[in-house]
Amino acid sequence: MYKKILVPFDDSETSKHALQNALQLVDGVEGASITVLKVVEWHDYNAETFKIASRMSGVLGDSLDMNAISEIGDEAEGEVAARIREELSAVVGDGAADDISVVIVNGSPHDTIVAYASDMDFDCIVMGHRGMGVVRGMLGSVAFSVLQKANKPVLVVK
Repeated sequence: MYKKILVPFDDSETSKHALQNALQLVDGVEGASITVLKVVEWHDYNAETFKIASRMSGVLGDSLDMNAISEIGDEAEGEVAARIREELSAVVGDGAADDISVVIVNGSPHDTIVAYASDMDFDCIVMGHRGMGVVRGMLGSVAFSVLQKANKPVLVVK
């Protein structure tokens, strides 16, 4: 029995099916929780790189307001979270969507999903697979990579 399930979410139909399956897995399980994980690949420019690029473009002078940069990142994350919440409500209904945690993490999907599941001690990963075939799977499918790397049970849903 799984009580703590991670559902990587990439806006695809199969990730929505994975969420529905995760809800079925925890149906009637007291204390069970589902976390939807959205992995984004925002470019992480350090302050010096940003400062040089902004001076070259004439946007900023000598000072760099790191608080302003942080606020922009927070705003982007909030927009992504709001969009995901809307999609969750459309898939599972408003009441059920309120009980699902949404986490947004910056990184490469292959490694971030596995690391997050391990670090946060999830019981199971339920994720979608786009069904691109064996060759595509071996060449870089996120689901294939998670299956190979995860030390947790993984349920792959089509």
